[in-house]
Amino acid sequence: MASTNEIRSVSIERSEKRTEVIENIHGARRSSTEPAIIADKRKRSVVISETSGSCLQWLQSILGEQETSQPETKAGIGKVLTILRDIGEHKDCFDPMVVSIGPYHNKDKDKDGNPKFARVENLKPSIAKEFIGGDGKKLCNFDEVSCIARAYYEKNSTADLSDDQFTRMMFLDGCFVLHFIDCVVNGKPKATKMKTDQIAFVLRDLFLLENQLPFFVLQALMSFRYSTEKDWRDLIYKFVKIPLNLQKAEPLEDDIPAHLLDLLRKKLIGHGQSSSASSLNPNDDWHSFRSVNELKKAGIKCRKSNGGSLKDVKFEEHFIRGDLFLPQLVIDDSSKSILLNLVAYEASPDGPSDYVVTSYIALLDALIDHPEDVKELRSKGILQNLLGSDQQVADLFNELAINLVPSPSEYLEVKSKIEKHYSSKLSIWMTDFRVTHFSSPWTIFAFFVAGSIILLTFAQAYFSIFPREEGGEERRSPTPSRKIHYNYS
Repeated sequence: MASTNEIRSVSIERSEKRTEVIENIHGARRSSTEPAIIADKRKRSVVISETSGSCLQWLQSILGEQETSQPETKAGIGKVLTILRDIGEHKDCFDPMVVSIGPYHNKDKDKDGNPKFARVENLKPSIAKEFIGGDGKKLCNFDEVSCIARAYYEKNSTADLSDDQFTRMMFLDGCFVLHFIDCVVNGKPKATKMKTDQIAFVLRDLFLLENQLPFFVLQALMSFRYSTEKDWRDLIYKFVKIPLNLQKAEPLEDDIPAHLLDLLRKKLIGHGQSSSASSLNPNDDWHSFRSVNELKKAGIKCRKSNGGSLKDVKFEEHFIRGDLFLPQLVIDDSSKSILLNLVAYEASPDGPSDYVVTSYIALLDALIDHPEDVKELRSKGILQNLLGSDQQVADLFNELAINLVPSPSEYLEVKSKIEKHYSSKLSIWMTDFRVTHFSSPWTIFAFFVAGSIILLTFAQAYFSIFPREEGGEERRSPTPSRKIHYNYS
């Protein structure tokens, strides 16, 4: 019997293909331990068909590996990719500031080695007791919920937690999240037992990729406060509009989100029509325009779209001018962190694959180079600057776009139309003419005065050459009189 460390046969069969066994390529008979070579004369492919011994242990290890079982869902909560986390400009954008939710940052320490989130952690038990009102009968199935939730995190992050410890963490964190949402949306800041600055930081922390709870964990706890799940979902939908100040976020269908960050992304994208175009070649994703002000010089104005979806981006051409419609976006101190975590979620293995947020940030980065570009977008209501100066917003988008890989097809049709209009010499010439002569009341007045003077000068010259009589008849030169003499003799 062959040893378990040996591979006796690895066969590859090809139907309806003529093969030939080559005993020895160099003319000598092969030994019993040498592999036979099967050559397909038509394909000229070479494969191993038989071997023994331990010379191919590396192959045996590959064939013997078993795929790690993963939950068949896209609700997995992974960590931020290293390529994003290691960017210096993104420092601390992915780490919580005052509260840890889930296992990834549960044991983080501060610079002195003390538990980083001890202050809020000490509040969680009292908040949980108040949240369930002392009634634990409804929690009889929470162990099963917690067991399912455990598979949604990376194994090494929960390896040192027993089932009871992990379940306790899910319960305390879930109660805290729902209690905080209730307090914020219903205007009860004192009930959070935190100061105003802590509330703002918690609001930011709850939308970090590594600080998420599976949504079904929240669902398992919803019955303790409101009579129906719909009441809670309406409350949560209002809550996720707060971070980016979404004014026109469309109502969602009844699909269950993966977690709060996923719900925010769904709200941000909405049901807008995708601006991609399958008839265009994604390899043509190139443009010569660089900023809002350069587009303005070519007769393209930016306008605020009616919808709030990031897919509500379109371009309308009107002969010598064009309109680029963009959705409104509010920028404040937490915007960078939240947008980057949305990008990190799209880049994660279990995240969505359309890269809409990533593509929109890349589009804005192409449009914003200088503070003047931010000023123009701000004047049109497209950007609301609650961060500080326009220079800070310009720097923000330039930093956000570092190492981003947007979808090649997203906004491709819009960018192609912009490029076509931008490359039109007629549009640029007409725009320069309009800006030069019609940019202000004084230039308009000067243009008409100059035009009137030119017309009067032309008329004077014409009538000097072709004078006309009164009544509209041409003047005629007088005919000299001729005297007639009669002879009377």
